[in-house]
Amino acid sequence: MVQQLCKTVLILVNLSVALSIAKASLIHISGPRIAVQYSKIQLRCMASTGQKHFLWYFSSNGSAAAQYPKEPLSSHPFSAIRFDTHGAMLTIRAVDRTHVGSYRCCATDTLCATMSLFVVSATDDPSELRPTDSLGGGVAVLDVQSDGTFELAIFHAPLLEGEISLEREAGAVRFCDHFRHRAEECNEQRTNGVVAYIVRNATMEASAQFQVKITNNKRLEVMHLHILIRGKPIVRMDTYCVLRNLSHINLSCQGYAYPTPNVTFTYTPCLPTAMDRLSDIQRDACEKSITVPQHLERLSPFNHTTIFEVIIPSWPVLKPGIVSCRASNGEGSSSIETLLFVRNFHEPMQFRIESPTDVVLYDDTVNITCQADVYNFTNQLTIHHGGSSFHLAGEQLGYAWTITYLAHITNDSQNEVVCEGHHKNGTRVRSTLNLSIQYPSKPHVVSVNDSVNVTIADGDAVRLECDIDGTPSPDIVWFKNDAHLRHAQGHFVRVALDEDETRATYRCVGRSRLGRATKTWYIVVEESMHWLLIGGLGAGALIALLVIGTVAWSVGAYQQLLHRQMDLETQLRMSKENVADELMTVPLSQRNYNTPGMGSSLVHEA
Repeated sequence: MVQQLCKTVLILVNLSVALSIAKASLIHISGPRIAVQYSKIQLRCMASTGQKHFLWYFSSNGSAAAQYPKEPLSSHPFSAIRFDTHGAMLTIRAVDRTHVGSYRCCATDTLCATMSLFVVSATDDPSELRPTDSLGGGVAVLDVQSDGTFELAIFHAPLLEGEISLEREAGAVRFCDHFRHRAEECNEQRTNGVVAYIVRNATMEASAQFQVKITNNKRLEVMHLHILIRGKPIVRMDTYCVLRNLSHINLSCQGYAYPTPNVTFTYTPCLPTAMDRLSDIQRDACEKSITVPQHLERLSPFNHTTIFEVIIPSWPVLKPGIVSCRASNGEGSSSIETLLFVRNFHEPMQFRIESPTDVVLYDDTVNITCQADVYNFTNQLTIHHGGSSFHLAGEQLGYAWTITYLAHITNDSQNEVVCEGHHKNGTRVRSTLNLSIQYPSKPHVVSVNDSVNVTIADGDAVRLECDIDGTPSPDIVWFKNDAHLRHAQGHFVRVALDEDETRATYRCVGRSRLGRATKTWYIVVEESMHWLLIGGLGAGALIALLVIGTVAWSVGAYQQLLHRQMDLETQLRMSKENVADELMTVPLSQRNYNTPGMGSSLVHEA
C-alpha cells in the first residue's frame, strides 16, 4: 500500500513539472533583463495559444507568485509605465532602481510568465552611461572623464541561487584585478540590493570591454559594457622603407585616444644625404611640407574603443623625406614624425656578382658591384681581394653609393672578396662574397653516340634523354625536324608513335658561353607482326620460284648438252663408216695413208 502511494505521488510530481514546462513554453516575455539607468525599455508578453489580452504584475521582493500584489500594474497610475491596447507591451520610458524586481505577465489565471529586471547605473555625476541602441540593454558605453575616476552600481532584487560579477572580456579578468595596475584605487562593495565599484585615477590605456554577468534562478543574463576613459591622443608611426620601383604606399597612424581624434598627415621631401637620423636631420635640406588631403584618410573600423588607426591608401612615393601625423580631440593634441626612406635594396649594403651570371670559372674576369645606401654611409668604399686593398669613391646611383670591381680569377686563394663601407657614425661595415670557382668544361654528349636510331612500335612511346653536360651547365633546347619545340623543357622529351612521327628527327642542343653540343635521334617505325608474316611469306614464295626456275633451266640446259653430244658422236661414227667403205673400194696399191687429216685420224683410231 505504501509503495503504491509513493508511486502515485511521484507521478503527480512529474506531471506537475511537465505542466509547468508546458506552460512556460506557451507564454514568455521578451526584452532586456539588464537595463541602463534612465534608458527606455520595452517588455513584450507573447503567448502561443492565441491570447491577445494580458495583465502585468510587479514585485520588488522576488519572483514567487505569493509575493506579487493581487492588483495588476494597469490599475496603478505609474507615470513611467505605459501599456499598449491589449496590454501585451509594457514600456518604461526612463528606467531606474525603483523598477528593479520581478515582472509577471498572465494571459489567464494559470498561464503566466515571469522575468527579473536589473539596472546598471553610473553613480558619479561626471561619468555618463548610455546604451548603444534604442532597446536600453545588451550593450552599453561608460564615458569616463580624463581624471579616470568613476563609480558604477548594479541594482538587483533578492536573488534565487544567484550571483553577480563584473569581468573583463579578454581573459575573464575580474574588474578590480584589471584596474589594479592601471589606477590608483579600485574597490568593490556589496550591500543589500547593490553591487558597487569605485575606481580612482585610471589611465586612458585602462579602457576595456567588460561583461556584467548575473545568474538568477539558474538563468544567466549578460550585458557588454565598454568603459572608455577620455584622454589626449597617444600616436605612433613606423619608419617607412620602400624600394625605388614601388610607386605607392599606405601611410598609417595608430594610437590611443578618446573621443576619436581628428588626424592630419603631412609629407616633407628631403635630400637623401641629409637623412641620417630623425634627430639630426638637416631641415634646410628639405622642401616645403605638403598636407595630405583629408578625403584620402580612412578610419579603421574600431567601435567603442580608445584604439584608432587612420590610413592613407596608395600615397604616391615621390622622394624620401619626413612623414608626420597629428591627432587632436577635445582632450588635447599630439604629433609624431617618421622617416620615409626610398632605397635601391632592403639591406644597408649589397655586394653581388654582375657577370658571369652562371658560375665562376678559373681564368674568368668577374664583374662585381658593391653598394651602400646614401642615408647611413659615406661614398668611400674599400675592396679587399687576393691580399690587396683598393680604396674607391662610390658614385651615387639612385639611393646608393656604387663601385665596380673587376677580379681576374687564377687560383683558389682569390675566392673571397670583401667590400667595406664607411658608416657615418665612424664604424665600418663589411660584406663578404665567397666565390665558388669551378673548372671549365665545354658542352659535350656524355654517352658514346651523338646520333641514335630509335625504333618505335605502334602504340608505344619512348623517352628521349638529352645527356649533354658541361660547366657551366648548358641550356637545353629541343628541335623536331629543325622546328623549335617551345613546350619541351629540361633534359627529357616523350615521343609517341603517330603519323607525324614517321621518319621524324629530334635534336637537343646544349649551349653555354663555352660552346655547344648536339645529339640527334632518328625515329624508325617498326612494322607490326601481321605485316611481318605476310612479308615473310611473300619473300619465301619468291625465293622458291627463283630456285625452281633455276633448277628447271639447269635441267633443260643439261638435256640440250646431252643431245648435242649424242648428235656429234652419231655424225662421227657415220663419217668413219663412210671412210671405211670408201677405202674398201680402192685397191691396196692406190691407197694413200698420208692424206692430210685422214692419216692422223686413222693413226689416232689405230
